[in-house]
Parts: sequence; C-alpha cells; structure tokens
Amino acid sequence: MTKMNWPVLIGFKLSWFALVLLQNMLLIPVVLFVFWALWRCNRAERLAWLALAAVGIALDSVLQYNGVLSFTSSEWLPLWMLALWLVFSLVVVQVFSAYLQNYWLAALIAAVSGPMAYLGGAALSGQMQVSNTTEAYIALALCWGCFGVLAGWSRRFYA
Repeated sequence: MTKMNWPVLIGFKLSWFALVLLQNMLLIPVVLFVFWALWRCNRAERLAWLALAAVGIALDSVLQYNGVLSFTSSEWLPLWMLALWLVFSLVVVQVFSAYLQNYWLAALIAAVSGPMAYLGGAALSGQMQVSNTTEAYIALALCWGCFGVLAGWSRRFYA
C-alpha cells in the first residue's frame, strides 16, 4: 500500500469545511492550496485530476438540472462547489484512488460516502439542498458508485 499523503488529506478536510460552512469567503486559500498541491504532482496526476474534476462538475450539473441538488444562491453550480470539486479530485488522485482498486468495493464505498457527503454538506451549508426523494438518493448512489469506479480505474494512468 502507498504511503498516506497527510498534507493533502488534511488540506482537503479543512477545505471541505471551509467551503461548506463559509462558501466563497475562503475560496482564495482553498484555490491556493489546490495550486500548491498540483505543483507537487507529476503531469499524469494533473491530467487525471483535471479529468476527474471535469466529470464531477458535469455530474453535479446534471444532478442540479434534474432537481436532485439545488443551491439557494445560484441557478448554476456556485464557485465554492466548483472549488470543492477541484480539491476533492485532488485528494482522490493523491490519496483515495490507491484504496479504490477493487472496483466493486470502490462502487460500494463511493455509493455510500458520496451521498452522505452531500447530505452533510446540505445540513451544514444552508446554501445547498438535496431532494428528499427515494429517486434522488438512488440517483446519487448510482452516480457516486460510477465515480468511485472511474476514480479507481484512472489510477492506472498515473501510478
């Protein structure tokens, strides 16, 4: 197993709380953290990070368009949510993907933890809402399960 990248993991957790609780107020320090961490990555990791961030932003855009997610301050994904995808994709590449090599386990972990992160973020932020329907929870679990498999699979290009 690979060595744990503690600075990126801790930076992600701090960034998650900063963005969820304070939205755009701490956007600049989070983006500076992302640039610092990317500076330390190799080219293949940067490409994987960019691809996963783009998939995540597209995923949330589709979920928002279909009413699974909504934001009180914006019809589009707010800047803080875009930054959250940047920092999350970074931690996926630098930390989590090493644990997502078994695809069924990756799907299961992501299908459970992804929707939980949305529900926790919605409860803390006051800016995001998750539709309270069975269909919404199924959509979140399916989308996140696929994202988990993609994240694990992407590791073959940079590890």
